[in-house]
Amino acid sequence: MKVKLPQNMWQGFEPIEIDIPDNWETTIHGIEADNMPELTKEQIREKINKPYGLKPLRELAVGRKKVCIVFDDISRATPTKVLAEVVLEELHAAGIQKDQISFICALGCHGAHSREEFVNKLGKEIVTNYAIYNHNCYDNLTNIGKSKDGYDVMINNEVMDSDLKIGIGAILPHVFNTFGGGGKIIIPGVAGIDSIQQTHIAAIDFAKKHNITSSATMGDLRVTAMREKIEEVCGMIGEFFKVDCLYNTRAEIVDVYAGDVVEEYYAAIPMASKIYSTKRAENKDVIISNANARSNEATIAYQLASLACGEKGGDIVIIDFTERGQVTHYMFGTFGEKSPGRMYKSEPTRERFVRKIILYMPNYMETDKFSFGEPEKQIVCRTWDEVLAALSDRGAGTTCSVLVDGTMEFFEVDESLIHFEE
Repeated sequence: MKVKLPQNMWQGFEPIEIDIPDNWETTIHGIEADNMPELTKEQIREKINKPYGLKPLRELAVGRKKVCIVFDDISRATPTKVLAEVVLEELHAAGIQKDQISFICALGCHGAHSREEFVNKLGKEIVTNYAIYNHNCYDNLTNIGKSKDGYDVMINNEVMDSDLKIGIGAILPHVFNTFGGGGKIIIPGVAGIDSIQQTHIAAIDFAKKHNITSSATMGDLRVTAMREKIEEVCGMIGEFFKVDCLYNTRAEIVDVYAGDVVEEYYAAIPMASKIYSTKRAENKDVIISNANARSNEATIAYQLASLACGEKGGDIVIIDFTERGQVTHYMFGTFGEKSPGRMYKSEPTRERFVRKIILYMPNYMETDKFSFGEPEKQIVCRTWDEVLAALSDRGAGTTCSVLVDGTMEFFEVDESLIHFEE
């Protein structure tokens, strides 16, 4: 059985084909987003000009002195360029000049970007003609007050110095926040690391309390631990115009929502829930989880696949061709064998249900072993033939699930999975 999968995000977008044994019982887990038409630029403009909770951007921009456009980083496949072009056209139509506009890459706790990565996200023309900056989660932060929990909320100086704040991102399933997008562009996007840590502690405490992995809560709006903290910060930051898109596994925009950073988020959630969900996989022998839209956060594909492993143990295959390697993450990454990030391996896992972790990663680095479960279970493969050899003990009748993109889909919500206390 031949299966074509999207791959090579940001490096040619060339799909790959894998060959699965015909005598296996294989299920393909795709998403509805791939059946939707790509929006034209004018359709995108029309949706941006029908915002939720705020005036249209062109009206909002009149008379503003300094505009900051915050955009998500290369760890997301967001087709930022076309969204940014529309936003800039609306700003210039309102009389805003180039030297009044700056872009901030919402890195959160991720590593800084190079010009090449900015060009991938925004296009050469924007990078050449506008000021583009990396967010620094350790310095150049403004204290905007204390949260209800009593910690200082620190936000990027450049953002807070602007009198018109705009965000460009995407709604995607998220392991801690149900869905990304919305206010996540603010925190963790352009917040200080101590403030960011507080939101993640809430999410991980929830997972520990319910003894589940965070990936099990994707798409489940009953999980509010992180989202409530993000929305509290959104209320503190003031007016913020957000543009969020929904896209398919080919990184084509299929829907757009805009306006108030909280209102547009919730307006988008019903559609996101519909087009990113896939049939739940359970008790599988082999789970093939493709990592493309968020190829340098392929641990998400691993976490999702682990949900499909049962008591007898499942083999997980991660497919990831990225040449960028896994993202530098100051919170959850590691910087040496005895130098972990402050929340490295802090959440519950399902590693006891995983038999083998097969990493089909032609550009694998030795330090990638820290991203994917227990290193002693890992097998690195550079070719698909090597993957099949590693699975040679799986014979006829092997149950297999293929996640078309394990970094941007989630299993249909199982309301019995989480038991809330009255």
